[in-house]
Order: sequence, then C-alpha cells, then structure tokens
Amino acid sequence: MKKLLVSLFALMSVFTAKAFVFDGIDLNGTIVQVTREVAQKGYIFDIEKQCLKGNCQGTEIYLSFNTEDTKDKTKIGQLIVEIPMASNAAEAAAAYKNVTMLFNVIYHQTANANGVATYSVDADGTTLDVTAKDNSVVLTYNTPSYKPKK
Repeated sequence: MKKLLVSLFALMSVFTAKAFVFDGIDLNGTIVQVTREVAQKGYIFDIEKQCLKGNCQGTEIYLSFNTEDTKDKTKIGQLIVEIPMASNAAEAAAAYKNVTMLFNVIYHQTANANGVATYSVDADGTTLDVTAKDNSVVLTYNTPSYKPKK
C-alpha cells in the first residue's frame, strides 16, 4: 500500500507542475511534436496492449492518446495513462479508492458516478477522469481540445 501511494505521489508531481506537461512534454503541442517527444523519453509501442509502454518516475505505465475526438485535428484530445496496481479485482478497487482519496486532496472533484471520478485540474478546462480497469487505475486527462462524443 505504501509503495502504491509513493508511486502515485511521484506520478502526480509530474502532472501538477503544469496541467498538461507530462514527463516534461507539453501536451498542448501538435500530435507530431508530442509523439516525437514521447518517443525520445523511451516509451515504446506494446503490441499486446496496443499502446505505449514506459517508465515515469520509477513506475511502469501505459500511455495512449485520443486524437480522434478533438476540436483541432492537429492536437491531442485525451492522454490516457494506465497504471498497473493490482493482481485482482479487489486490489484494483482498493487502489481506485486510494487514488481518488489522494486526488480529492489535490483537485476539486466535479463528479463521481458509475465508477468514474472526475476532477477539474486546470483553469483552462482540463479535466481528469479516474477509473478502475481490470488490474489498473486509469487516468484520462481531457485537454481543452477534447470534443466528447455525443
């Protein structure tokens, strides 16, 4: 449990310096700029999970980008960070609870329904959705360019 909280705190420090700077990468840049910088950080494509795999502040994570649901097709709509945290559903539920408790201290929670806790993380309209998935906690950062499906 302590390792989980330390890992989450380290990961959060990456995001809190500026809402959409991830591991030193400005996510408000163009898709080409962002993907080039992500590759330079050593993230590699994981064929099995169909996303990027890498190490962020000592924690193995999986990254994917939503480039389809955007107001500007040159920008990223969402950054999805999957953090493996558990070996079974009960542990995943406990990890989700711990993550949301931590985020309740850091951010303003705007919604919590159907297993999705939503937070306002920046004045520019950036939001964060936290969900549990399989044996992971998923952080979905919705950029100002994100255009939700109707």
